[in-house]
Amino acid sequence: MKIAHISDLHLNTLFNDSNLQRIKRLIKYISSKSVDHLIISGDLTDNADQSDLALLKKILFKEGFENSAKFTVVPGNHDIFGGPQKPTDIFSFPERCKEVDYEEKLKLFNEIFSESFENIITNSEDSIYPFVKIVNNVLIIGINSIAEYSKYKNPFASNGEVKLNHFNSLNDLLEKYSDSDYFKVVVIHHHFNKIKNTKRSIAGIWQNIEKQTMKLKKKKRLLSLFNKHGIDLVLHGHIHYNEYYERKGISFLNAGASTVGYSGKSLRANIIYFEPNEIISELHKITEAGEVKVEELFRRVYKSNLTLSPTFI
Repeated sequence: MKIAHISDLHLNTLFNDSNLQRIKRLIKYISSKSVDHLIISGDLTDNADQSDLALLKKILFKEGFENSAKFTVVPGNHDIFGGPQKPTDIFSFPERCKEVDYEEKLKLFNEIFSESFENIITNSEDSIYPFVKIVNNVLIIGINSIAEYSKYKNPFASNGEVKLNHFNSLNDLLEKYSDSDYFKVVVIHHHFNKIKNTKRSIAGIWQNIEKQTMKLKKKKRLLSLFNKHGIDLVLHGHIHYNEYYERKGISFLNAGASTVGYSGKSLRANIIYFEPNEIISELHKITEAGEVKVEELFRRVYKSNLTLSPTFI
């Protein structure tokens, strides 16, 4: 089983036409690698524009990612609330977030990418999140971490939180697969590590603001739940750099800014191999000239089967 993971494409045809071409190149490259499944962990668009969401869906379909067995998406904060497009928008953006109909925007996202949610398993009465889907030897667990606007707790709508009812639903879903031999992979937008103090993550006024207001609240209980149910890998974005890290014995892979945030130097995709007793992840960097550089991010070897402790290499 081979899965491609990308995130934070920030498609915005009104203000950044060049990124459309980069996204097309990246999706085409991923398709050429004959992956079994593509995962996009949020911020597919930059400004929550319906036409951009529909355009991205068209690009995915053209490259063969056209049903639930082929691709998985979860929303990012930009897919619901958008973002400031000009420097002067920063000051008015909280008021704009206040006016967003969260439930309507989430519903629109789900409807546009409805093919991704076919044949999922969920036990929530009011939401498709959280959900699970089985693709070959992998159990994919999709979580919505986008928190609603709050004047004091979430003024820029970039903080994250998994609602308590969703948390309880997630626990119930995972209980059903506690004895399964599937690799368990969580897909969520928000990160679980500290933001690095680098130019890549804090370039510009808006990035400085987001750095202070893009936390995942109550992540400790999620980490405990992931440990309890033996989650093998968590895929996310939100922070705009690619990295692998571990927390509480759990593997995390960030694919943030697959097409933006690298000064145009390269497109980036994580290619993950799920073999019988190991997980291997590679970072593929595609230059403007078409050259591809591949580096191994991590290798997690299981001693005999998925119920035994892994060894990290």
